[in-house]
Amino acid sequence: MSTSILQSILQKSKENKELISIWQYNTDKGSLVGYITEINEEYIGFRHFTRFGKQDGIIFIKVANIKNIDFNDDYVKVMECLIEYSDIIDKPSDFNICLDQSENWQFNAILQLHKAKDQMASFEINGSEFFTGFVKDISDEDFILNCIAKNGEDLGTSLFKIEDVTEVRVNDIDDRRRLLLYKWRKASL
Repeated sequence: MSTSILQSILQKSKENKELISIWQYNTDKGSLVGYITEINEEYIGFRHFTRFGKQDGIIFIKVANIKNIDFNDDYVKVMECLIEYSDIIDKPSDFNICLDQSENWQFNAILQLHKAKDQMASFEINGSEFFTGFVKDISDEDFILNCIAKNGEDLGTSLFKIEDVTEVRVNDIDDRRRLLLYKWRKASL
């Protein structure tokens, strides 16, 4: 009898430290990304990485609890990039917004981001949803944001009213992760 495909994928991950994404039954936490460190009949040792590409210990997983495995997909490639360049995410840029005390604080913050050109920021709109990207244009009333998805995909441009901005985030770790992946996708790392 031949070896199962599951066993061959696990063995290949162990031998080559090849990243895979494991989904388990009875969990809503999403997948775990890493590579196999040990295998026996019932359990695997799994070197896990955080979504920022940092090692996060070894997890022992019962083979019978594996629902499916993703490999060679976009997210695994994203994680390979994050692992390779994880130190970049740790370092915020030197960019700072000079916040004034006026009622036009949003306009002034957005204007500074527009002038910075390559500085990513996240904007909370009406106290609910965040949009992240680069400020491409600004008027007295509104601005255009080149939106970037969480894994660095370019989502195109959107227009927002300046008065709807309730929060601006600059240089947080999620934005540094997005920026790294955006540059990777644009092959400018």
